Amino acid sequence: MKWLINGRPAELPQGQEIAIEDLTDRLVVRSADGVHTAVAVRDAGKTFVSFRGRTYTIERATQSRVGQTVASGQFSAPMPGVVIDVLVKDGGRVIAGQKLIILEAMKTQQPIVAPFEGTVANLKVIRGEQVTEGQPLVQVNPDPA
Repeated sequence: MKWLINGRPAELPQGQEIAIEDLTDRLVVRSADGVHTAVAVRDAGKTFVSFRGRTYTIERATQSRVGQTVASGQFSAPMPGVVIDVLVKDGGRVIAGQKLIILEAMKTQQPIVAPFEGTVANLKVIRGEQVTEGQPLVQVNPDPA
């Protein structure tokens, strides 16, 4: 089954020994890496998971959603939160993998990362701003091929 994790297509690994125990207020995840706790919240067909210091947005991939953010370079808030840092400026150049904005949600930080080299356009948030799920954050226009 295909999934989107933080808006990017992913296939969950198979064959790994992972045991998940639901303790009502949190999950206990046992794997070869050790034992860790996680928090999961479901909302509007998405599951938000806070695990090992990071927050993940997990949803089933549909043909229309796969690659949508990566192809367009338009980023929206994956969940409600606070803008902790804005690391770019309008008109600034970015490289693939560069952090653009850092959001905090569910007491964990989630970076918004450039999917390709390009130029920042339409930066719509400032540090300290409260954002809602789906609120536009920034646009990255790809370099011409």
